[in-house]
Amino acid sequence: MATEPDSNLCSVCNKLSAKYFCTECTKHFCAKHVKEHEQQLSIKFDNEIVRSNNELLAQIHKLKKSKFASSDLFTKIQQWKKTTIKKVEEAAERATHELNNLINKQRIQITKELELITIEIRLRRKEKDFVEHNINRLKQKINELQQTLQQLTQNDTTKSIIVENDQIDWNRIIYIQEEQLN
Repeated sequence: MATEPDSNLCSVCNKLSAKYFCTECTKHFCAKHVKEHEQQLSIKFDNEIVRSNNELLAQIHKLKKSKFASSDLFTKIQQWKKTTIKKVEEAAERATHELNNLINKQRIQITKELELITIEIRLRRKEKDFVEHNINRLKQKINELQQTLQQLTQNDTTKSIIVENDQIDWNRIIYIQEEQLN
């Protein structure tokens, strides 16, 4: 507040003794009422600014204490996590089912080929038809089936049935981005 000439009236008591001028509210005050005006400004400052500031600090402190657990965004992240885990489990179940089908298909194929060999062996034994060419051919077929079966039951990483997919960028599949305010 600045000092002004005596020609102005006090905005409270209308006396000519107004020596002070408030540049904010553009009113004149006498010595008595300038102190009241300052007290009113002090009360207004406490009620409007200090109280609001304290409330905001309390809210921030409460937010810090709560670890944000009640935030809707955290709930959405947890729901995304559950949904993603469910999708991964479903994909693993589907792959397991497909692998079982593939193994069964190969097992059935080996079994059919072995049955044909078994029938031929029984027939040759019954008829006592043992020529070297047939023995070598049957031995070769049995060896091939053994190798196929061995490959099927081994954990051979060079002929793996499972395809690993590391193309998922787990750092970008879900992320938090600060919203830009205009």
